[in-house]
Amino acid sequence: MTALKKMIPSRRMTFGVELPLDTDWSPAGLKQAEREGRPFGVPNMERHAEYARLVDRLGFKSMWLRDVPIFDPHRFGDAAQLFDPFAYLGYLAAITNEVILATGAIVLPLRHPYHVAKAAATIDQLSGGRFVMGIATGDRPVEFPLFGVEAERKGEIFRQSVRMIRHAWNRDQMLVDNELDLLPKPVQATIPLVMAGRGTQTLDWIVQHLDAWFNYPRGIAATEQQMAEWIKTHDDLGITERKPYISAYHLDLHEDPDHPAEPFKFGATIGRNELIRHLKRLEEIGVAHIAFHFRHSQRPIPEVLHELAEYVLPAFEHE
Repeated sequence: MTALKKMIPSRRMTFGVELPLDTDWSPAGLKQAEREGRPFGVPNMERHAEYARLVDRLGFKSMWLRDVPIFDPHRFGDAAQLFDPFAYLGYLAAITNEVILATGAIVLPLRHPYHVAKAAATIDQLSGGRFVMGIATGDRPVEFPLFGVEAERKGEIFRQSVRMIRHAWNRDQMLVDNELDLLPKPVQATIPLVMAGRGTQTLDWIVQHLDAWFNYPRGIAATEQQMAEWIKTHDDLGITERKPYISAYHLDLHEDPDHPAEPFKFGATIGRNELIRHLKRLEEIGVAHIAFHFRHSQRPIPEVLHELAEYVLPAFEHE
């Protein structure tokens, strides 16, 4: 069974978390960052290992981390989880047991595909086949010239990288002229590849060549429209088994279980009962997996994780 299938084992929606596990975008978090001299978007990582172990122990299906090579405080202001994704994944593989490790997403045009293939296969080996690799073309213009990449070619480079990475993982033939090979090979037959955003690609290409689609959070109506497009693309291509649609939700979980949603960009301040109703509507539309993002949270991360594990995860566990 692939890691993607373990993450989404049935037609019921499943849940993960998006790293970093910090509350640095909340009012209290902003004040703490100011006291510590951390720029906006740079999280506090002091308890990251403790929180990762807790996510694993509580039964969340996935942990997603981003690839942000260069911190751009003026135009983007988000350093993600600070650490290099592949080095960090190796550490997370060692301190967790069940949770699927996923990237959202590796910026393929900024990395040589053989380096990516080797690093990804290494993570798959170290984690016992628990790796899902989200991939993207990148959306930060400042990075491309720094890495010597022509930004206008990023879509083409992305497609070529996917071909080269898949080929490097192939067990049935060596990489070059039956003389050279790239090791290790993944534990899985092939590591699932998830498209993050559109990456200048057509939906036809994404459905034909990748294993799932990860999109920014949207409202119900906008998500329903995207799902209709996603389903139609499968139908037009004659693909009967629909590939998973994945999204995220920026969550400020209110202490009052019945607190109505107060929306903000990509999420809301919301009580757990209203959250469950919202998530069930997304499930009805066809969303397969949600990664919770906690940087807006006004409550401590462990407290929120425990409440989600006690009340929200069980609401989606049975057919």
